[in-house]
Order: sequence, then structure tokens, then C-alpha cells
Amino acid sequence: MEDGFIKIEQLRKWRSRKKKELRLDTEMNSFCRSLKKTNSQLLQLREEWNELVPTLLSQVAIPVAFRNGVLEVSVDGSPTAYQINRLVRSGLLRQLQKKCNGTLRQIRVRIG
Repeated sequence: MEDGFIKIEQLRKWRSRKKKELRLDTEMNSFCRSLKKTNSQLLQLREEWNELVPTLLSQVAIPVAFRNGVLEVSVDGSPTAYQINRLVRSGLLRQLQKKCNGTLRQIRVRIG
């Protein structure tokens, strides 16, 4: 009887789910590393953006996020969005891809 009890306890240990270690410091460290990577890529894209986009447009069209290869640009209105989209179609995306290290696939323009 005692032998059966020991086997059942061993099976419970083997079959039970492993407890995930949810220490806050490890989660925060991985989160901070991802932010640093994204922020450094966004900073590099902003610098190149300011060089390639005309000064009047770069003041009202600001890159705000870079996720999964998509650069999100916030503009003040639809006329600015139209001008930025024209620049993208005329080769701005290719120029940014050449100058930046990250994988840039698309530029998305948002009004707001």
C-alpha cells in the first residue's frame, strides 16, 4: 500500500504543470531590452526622416512608432498626409531602407 502511494505521488509530480517563474525583475529586464531596441531604431529613423523629408513637412509629420517593420507617422491633417504619401510613392521608403539598419517594410500615415 505504501509503495502505491509513493508511485501516485511521483506521478502527480511528473504530470503536474511546471510553475512558471514570474519574477518581476526578469520580466522588466526583457521588456526594457525590447524598448531599447525599438527606441534606438525609431531614433535612427527619425534622424534620417528629418534629413530626407522637406523641413516644412518634417515639422508636421513626425514618426511616432516603429513596430514589425512598419513606421507609423503622425500628421496634422489630410493635406500633409497626401504630401507624405506622395513622397513615399516617389521613393522615400527605399531611401529610408537604404539608410537604416532595421527592417522597414512600410510607412503608415495617421492623422491626429
